[in-house]
Amino acid sequence: MLSGIVSVAADANFDPDTGLRIHHYTDPVPATVPGAQTLDTQAASELWQSGDALFVDVLSISGVRYDELDGSWSDYPERRNIEGSVWLPNVGYGRPAPDMLRYFLQAVAEATEGNRSHPIVIYCIRDCWMGWNAVQHLSDAGYDRLYWYPEGTDGWVSAGHSLALSEPVPVNLD
Repeated sequence: MLSGIVSVAADANFDPDTGLRIHHYTDPVPATVPGAQTLDTQAASELWQSGDALFVDVLSISGVRYDELDGSWSDYPERRNIEGSVWLPNVGYGRPAPDMLRYFLQAVAEATEGNRSHPIVIYCIRDCWMGWNAVQHLSDAGYDRLYWYPEGTDGWVSAGHSLALSEPVPVNLD
């Protein structure tokens, strides 16, 4: 996997093997991400209005893990995201736990009916590396129509668009 940033090898915030961000996930992000086209708010809005793309919110839930009996998430703060999005928390870490990577890939496969060429827009909040990493996880899994919206819900609201109350997608324990 390529990082897209020349100085990654010397930066302790990045995994030296994968180039993914592993520390300080809320920091200024680069203008591009390997494996995806970067969208500004207007382009994200146009894609959203078309109804053709899956929008995936990858905002993490700090200090919370899903219930290992039923896969549900509890005790998480209220989250509003772009209407129609699926919220898949904790999937944008640079070194994801195997169960969380499996959760991410299974949920996206289900939402796209296994079509790896289905357009997918990944976002979080402004200056969040979770989206940057998540794009690369999907690219590595063979998804080839990926878009990254780095302004996330902050940019969406700043442009006058509304958000909808959301709940995280439960983890499939089967």
